[in-house]
Amino acid sequence: MSIFSIFSRSPEKQIERLRKKVKEPHGDPSVRINAAHKLYQMGTPEAILVLLDRFSITVSPNRQDDEEKEDVLAWIVSYGRPAVEPIKTFLKRERQVYWPFRALRGIVPQEELTEIAGELLEYHWTNPPASPLPLVQLIRSLQDVYSPELVRIVRRCLKDRDDDVRLAALDYLFERSEEESREAVLECFLDSEDRPRIRSYVLERLVEKAWSVKGYRPGVEETLPPEYTITRDGLIKFLGGRIP
Repeated sequence: MSIFSIFSRSPEKQIERLRKKVKEPHGDPSVRINAAHKLYQMGTPEAILVLLDRFSITVSPNRQDDEEKEDVLAWIVSYGRPAVEPIKTFLKRERQVYWPFRALRGIVPQEELTEIAGELLEYHWTNPPASPLPLVQLIRSLQDVYSPELVRIVRRCLKDRDDDVRLAALDYLFERSEEESREAVLECFLDSEDRPRIRSYVLERLVEKAWSVKGYRPGVEETLPPEYTITRDGLIKFLGGRIP
């Protein structure tokens, strides 16, 4: 290949060539990180999107993987606002959420982060991915992110066909107030007669949080395992023995 052909390579072809190196989990780590640094230097939305692809693979050893991802994370955060749209695009199409969402946290204020989180949840709810993993990871990344609208969207995830999505949504809702979440949690419990993991988890958390089953007592009482009882005040109590 001539020097002229190297320098005349289009940006699209350069980016595609670098993508292959950034996503190569084997071989010399310096090749991968140098490709990532070249993408960082390019700094276009297309290059940033490909740079985010580094988060979609895992390399060995784990220490090397974490160091490379921390470097890429720092580079992406250093872009500031120009990185926001590529991150959102990545989070809508890829399975790995943890690192890109950390980058968002480092760029946008909390109020905007909450709005973007709602947008992403809406997207994944209306465009279900082949794997539940993105939705699960996204919900679990939001434990300290709150708005009434976000609570409304997460409540809908209690009807997801996947148990892991429901469990992630329950975790989020149990960290909110009883007034906001109690009814949705109890409705999920009653709606999960064929999902023992869900029912067992809800009962454990109701005991822990001391939330009332007021308004739902008859339905809950009918399905309550013998290890549990409901007090006069409508609280679930664990009597002892084996937790199902």
